[in-house]
Formats: sequence, structure tokens, C-alpha cells
Amino acid sequence: MFSVTFPFNRADPDDMKNAREGLEETNKMVLEIGGVPWKTEFIGQKLIMEKADPQFKALFKQIRNLLDPNGIMNPGNWEV
Repeated sequence: MFSVTFPFNRADPDDMKNAREGLEETNKMVLEIGGVPWKTEFIGQKLIMEKADPQFKALFKQIRNLLDPNGIMNPGNWEV
């Protein structure tokens, strides 16, 4: 499991763009070496789900639907 932090200035659009791109590249590298990014943002979640085994995704969806049948907990996160 990997956790990466990129400090950046929210008032600087270029700085925000660089941090976002750096985080995406780091997430890709972590997944390539067999790791899992920790507490990832939406883009990282998508990258993880693209690499996930189809059986894991099916199980994940079943559990999520069982615990949250109305889809109100954390909407837009960990979509399967």
C-alpha cells in the first residue's frame, strides 16, 4: 500500500495541474509494480478499478448494493 502527498498552491492553477498530473502518474506507477494507492482520489479509484479482477468488482458491487441499496453513501466514489 502506498501513500503519496504533493504539496501545492490552490491559488495557482498551474501548480494544481502539476500536482494532479503527478498524482495520476504516481498512481499508475504504484499499480504497475503491484501496489495499491491508499486513500485515492476519483482518478486513482478509476485506475484501480480498471486493473481489478472482474470477480473482485462483482463482489464489490454486491457488497456495496447490500450495504447501500439506494446509493446514497459516498456517491460517485468507487463506481463499479
